[in-house]
Amino acid sequence: MTTLGERVKAERRAKGWSQAELARRVTRAGYSITQGGIAQIERRGDTEPKSIVQLAQALQLSVNWLQSNRGDKTLGVSAGDDDEQLLAEGGKRGRRGSAAAAASAAARASGRPPLQVFASAQGGSEGAMLLSNEPVSWIPRDPRLEGIQDAYGCFVSGDSMEPAYERGNLLLVNPSADVSPGDDCVFLRETADGSRYVLIKRLVRRNEASWTVKQYNPAKTYTLARREWQKAHLVIGKYNRAS
Repeated sequence: MTTLGERVKAERRAKGWSQAELARRVTRAGYSITQGGIAQIERRGDTEPKSIVQLAQALQLSVNWLQSNRGDKTLGVSAGDDDEQLLAEGGKRGRRGSAAAAASAAARASGRPPLQVFASAQGGSEGAMLLSNEPVSWIPRDPRLEGIQDAYGCFVSGDSMEPAYERGNLLLVNPSADVSPGDDCVFLRETADGSRYVLIKRLVRRNEASWTVKQYNPAKTYTLARREWQKAHLVIGKYNRAS
């Protein structure tokens, strides 16, 4: 199963659900979607990052596995397949309630504030990824990000930086650090409608007007206008999967 849509279709059929039934469960988990929307995800092979947490919750799968086909399919899943109470509460609480519970558990386990993790999906020019506006999960904070309040993680959904960063890797990002040539960075473009697009590239050089960056697959070096790509956040490491 090479695409998210194929995984959704296979897991839905394994549970004996129609597309309408899955749409109902995703909607009750906090993201409004129709049968046609589920059909489009299965046909297109991808989904908006803001909906993936509810898809995973409805199917009782880990977000990481559903997005990347890597890791434990049910990592972090604690409720039964037919836990209607959880789904009903999800419709009221949405992402924030489940994220708060996950954050609390992660904090207890790690002894330090948890790290917010954002989903991504291909969705822009230059191979940009569309980043979710809300965290899809929380994980124990890596010691390298201790004390950095706005640090975050994000999943890789493209292949332009392979083999350094592969689809499904979880990047650890310090948005407060200065960046220099030779650093791997998350370049951020925020649009008027609130969408956030990111590119993961290596910084070659910088000036007041542009970033010069390079990628590995296919290998090329090019320029990003800083009026569009307003910020560069330092990548300090990666996990092969969220664990």
